[in-house]
Amino acid sequence: MIASRHSRDAKKDLFELPAVSAPPYTTSAIIYDHMMKEVDYRSWAKYLIMLMALAGKKSRRSQIHGEKLCDYACGTGNISFIMSRLGYAVTGVDSSEQMLEMAGEKLSRKRKDHPRFLCHDMTNFVSAGTFDRAICVYDSINYVNDTAAIGRFFKSVYASLKPGGVFVFDASMESNSLGDASLFVQKGSHKGLQYERKSEYDPMRKVHTTFVRVKKDGQVFEEIHREYVYQLDTLRELFARAGFEEKFAAGDFTMLEANEDSERIHFVLLKGQHD
Repeated sequence: MIASRHSRDAKKDLFELPAVSAPPYTTSAIIYDHMMKEVDYRSWAKYLIMLMALAGKKSRRSQIHGEKLCDYACGTGNISFIMSRLGYAVTGVDSSEQMLEMAGEKLSRKRKDHPRFLCHDMTNFVSAGTFDRAICVYDSINYVNDTAAIGRFFKSVYASLKPGGVFVFDASMESNSLGDASLFVQKGSHKGLQYERKSEYDPMRKVHTTFVRVKKDGQVFEEIHREYVYQLDTLRELFARAGFEEKFAAGDFTMLEANEDSERIHFVLLKGQHD
């Protein structure tokens, strides 16, 4: 008996099959949390709160209740829900409707956590003087493909913060892209979908590219995710121009000062009290 084309394709590597191009975080949205299941979001949120304390922001649950926090590039809301549970009034902003649909499904199952989610390009989202705190994590800044857009983003965040507001964001650095852990190959299946992803880094262009393929209803879709690596001094210059004061730059999930060899840097920025 001759095997059908469908059964033959089911055994193949997805990168051996023809694929239809799809924008990042569209077809992969439904399996995103499964792909990221090893990420400890609770510990990450705890770390963010520790960093915000360095800028003089209160960290006890009773003290932060009702403070307004914006989670830029919130994705499916993993950090947003944790921050909401801690007492923040959270607004999650993301440009992917599909990722926000996943966040909305989670929201429908929650009884106590009530962040609100908005679909918007984070680089020009302004809610004038609304937020006490803002965060942007998990390489999100690296998805912005030029320094002018990053500059606009920092200015938008600055305008959205109240005087004395604090902004914590992270950036993946070149050491992370050069490390073996970043150049991964991952295969899996979830909710009846098969997926594969692989990554490569171009040190000349300073671009880290991840290819994600998802097989859905017998068709293969490919998303190409490009992350742009920026120098430490470049980021500092851009957020200083926006008006931010740097309180601390923490390297690699520690409370130690970051440097160019750090794989991931979390910046703790402050808006002046009288701005």
